[in-house]
Amino acid sequence: MLRYRSMQDSLFQYFFSFGLAGLIGFAIGLERAMAGSENPHAGTRDFIMFPLIGAVSGYVAELFGNSWLIVAGFTGFLTLLISGYWIDRDRDSGITTEVAAILSFFLGVLIINGAVEIAIALAIGILAILSQKKTIHTITANINTFELQAALKFLIITFVVLPVLPGQPVSQFITVPLGRVISCSDTGNQLDIELEAGRHVEAGEKILLYDDRGRKLGEYTVDSVVRKRLVGRLENPETDVISPQMLLKQEIDIPWLNTILSALNPYKIWLIVVLVSMISLVGYVLVKFLGPGAGTSLTGLIGGLASSTVTTASFARRSLESPELNKSFAVAVLLASSIMFPRLLLEIAIVNPALMKNMAAPIVVMGGTGMMLAGFFFLRSRTSKPEETTSMQLDNPFCLKSAVSFGIVFACILILTRLATAYLGNRWLPLVSVVSGLVDADAIAFSLSSAQKDGIITLDWASFNLVLGAMSNTFVKLFLVFTMGHRHLFRQLSFSFLIIGAAGIMTTLLYYDLNFF
Repeated sequence: MLRYRSMQDSLFQYFFSFGLAGLIGFAIGLERAMAGSENPHAGTRDFIMFPLIGAVSGYVAELFGNSWLIVAGFTGFLTLLISGYWIDRDRDSGITTEVAAILSFFLGVLIINGAVEIAIALAIGILAILSQKKTIHTITANINTFELQAALKFLIITFVVLPVLPGQPVSQFITVPLGRVISCSDTGNQLDIELEAGRHVEAGEKILLYDDRGRKLGEYTVDSVVRKRLVGRLENPETDVISPQMLLKQEIDIPWLNTILSALNPYKIWLIVVLVSMISLVGYVLVKFLGPGAGTSLTGLIGGLASSTVTTASFARRSLESPELNKSFAVAVLLASSIMFPRLLLEIAIVNPALMKNMAAPIVVMGGTGMMLAGFFFLRSRTSKPEETTSMQLDNPFCLKSAVSFGIVFACILILTRLATAYLGNRWLPLVSVVSGLVDADAIAFSLSSAQKDGIITLDWASFNLVLGAMSNTFVKLFLVFTMGHRHLFRQLSFSFLIIGAAGIMTTLLYYDLNFF
């Protein structure tokens, strides 16, 4: 009885698979017919058969335990398909239908072998590609050569450069010899080291040890120094790594230089460059495909994703040409500046979720205040002269020079933050944040995130200074309007930016415990 039921279940499964294969073929064939694909050798009924041929080939191969039967089935199917294409080669203008037929065959093979989910997903993808012919042609026609090259460069820095960069601080690679292992206990805790000539170590010192390949071994505490021999303990040792006569190294014995090198992690720095470039790329694509007809307000909002500074400068220059549209330009600048705040939240959420949650309140308040002020100016602009459509010239979607420049700026701010906290104390960090924010809000945000994750500053102190950096960068845009734009636009925006800043300061003072300030 059980065997009979098992056979019934197996038979039902095969019937279901064959039926699904035929249904997928019908859907693809129907799309081809509705698209006006005139091919007498690949109509809707033919497309029902194509995946069924693949399913039958897969079933027969499984039944006889010979996978080559699938190849034989595909060879016969391909011969028929090529014969039909060859007969009508003078009339056919493409091979899209034939390629869809080949894919249909293999969808049938996938289904009969149990990969139903993959087959359905691929079928949906095929239908989506086939049905969007005009859209794909429009996109192709609108893409410039330099944009394609920019996308290629972005892919190279993401999938070629990023994976090969070291994920450790530079300080681990620039080390000096300390000495050689004389002896170590079975557990590796007790470790005796013979110092290299010219090295001087005192009892009680704690030294980070590395092997000759730059791998970090742990912190070594010197208990005593007898002539040129160190006796001490190594925390969390790896005994299979440490052996007698092994050369041990330590970080450079120049504190300020070691602080700088320990702040630089090539992989993390370049990862931030990729993240910021990706968000800018998305903004560029949205602006390009929405086009100038999107209007001033939407252009400002989306342009802020690509670069709020470039967007602000663009509208500031426009205000000199068309001062009667200053209310609309004020909306665009406010939206471009306000979108920076949720963009910062998104960026920090990817690398440091805890910091994102802690800084969310003042960032959301400032962004929300900017949006409401933009709404106020928008309502006022509707009562004046009708808005003109505005085009905005952005730089290349991805410029390698700009990416490298951002990486250098980010590295410099990382160094400045570490040196300030190490030698001036945390109380001077607000000054560093304000000055760094004048250059780049993203760079100081990621720098503070890195310092917080490394335990150098507290969560509240990192959040507070991040907000200061964001406010500083916001007022840079007001300065751009003052120097590049119409005076009336500056007067309209100055009060709005002061309100945004005041909202951020009040929320920050009420939200964070600043007893450490």
